[in-house]
Amino acid sequence: MKKTSCITLALLFTLALSACGKTDSPVPAVSGNAPSDTPAVSVPAPDEQPGQSPSSCTFDPALFGGKLQSCAYAGNGTLLVLADKLYLYDTGTSSVLATAEAPLRDFEAQAIDGGYVLSGMGDSGMMAYIYDSSLSLNKEIAVEELLQGDFVVSETGGVAASTDGKKLAFAAMGGLYLYDLESGNLTTLLDMAQNAGTASISVSMLNGAAFAQDNSQIVFFGSGNSIPVVDGEEGFSLHGSISVEGSGLKLTKLSDYEMEEMQSSVSRLFFPQAFTQANGTLLWIDRATGSANTLSFSASGEGKDGVYGSEQGNYVATAVLDGSLTVRVYDVASGELLATEVMEDSDSTYFNRIPRIYLLDEAKTAVVVLGGSISEVDTLVSTFEFGA
Repeated sequence: MKKTSCITLALLFTLALSACGKTDSPVPAVSGNAPSDTPAVSVPAPDEQPGQSPSSCTFDPALFGGKLQSCAYAGNGTLLVLADKLYLYDTGTSSVLATAEAPLRDFEAQAIDGGYVLSGMGDSGMMAYIYDSSLSLNKEIAVEELLQGDFVVSETGGVAASTDGKKLAFAAMGGLYLYDLESGNLTTLLDMAQNAGTASISVSMLNGAAFAQDNSQIVFFGSGNSIPVVDGEEGFSLHGSISVEGSGLKLTKLSDYEMEEMQSSVSRLFFPQAFTQANGTLLWIDRATGSANTLSFSASGEGKDGVYGSEQGNYVATAVLDGSLTVRVYDVASGELLATEVMEDSDSTYFNRIPRIYLLDEAKTAVVVLGGSISEVDTLVSTFEFGA
């Protein structure tokens, strides 16, 4: 199935509502004051409550001030929207649940019990902010001060939060650390200065981490070298796991797969390849069991222009940029291609940088943000449905 929508140049805040529910076709972005045959608002079912995985989705840009830059999953169909400030937005009811001053220009967000953890680079290095469910700031952590000499360089996965909100993990240059938020204790799980690794693999760099298996394990990725050294072999990508007690270290060498980042969803961890090495496959790990699997895309080079996991981890989208934007959505469990959406605009600037794509599992809806990181153009937002 292939459908096409055209994105017209228009100010974000003159866009009509992009509404989506259980309809037969996706809803394209709508320009200015042009009439639309789509309903203005998706009305939730009578027993549907905000933040409870709604089966319908509405994205209303008019509710946000300033330039919309990006979003992040906030759990159960809600999004954290970064614009002139930080908004907690419910896509099922099309309402803003809370607002706060934006602590960072760009951030990674993780939903925890009773709130959220936001992390990203501030003026003094990596920062972590812990909010409650109403976006009231509970704790601010300057990670480099906490690590006393070590520092986190990865903005994606450099700071990981346990789902119960009691612990943080830091993947830093010098090692992997576990921080107990209740006691304030900092534990070193892997020490690079002490030749961290196993009998056959040494870890040379850590790029990201995430909690798994009911917060008992930490999964991480980075690079390493063989022990003993193999003639002519360069460093390779690896992923591994270790218990929060520091035992049971496991490492897996990836000879022909170079990981660029780690994306966390509720059920899965996704590891997109470096764009120069993308070969049309995606490595992912089951957070409940720790098992590793591979998803194959439709084309051999697909994935180099962006890979995007869904909120729950059931779906993955890819972006293909070639004078326009083609978005393909896949079912992770079956590998089935569910939808293909082509987006075009007369201003090619929108396709010079990878988009932001957010997939809402229950509503089976993709929210595509174009130009959010490009200061000279207005942000454009489009939504479309995928799956049955």
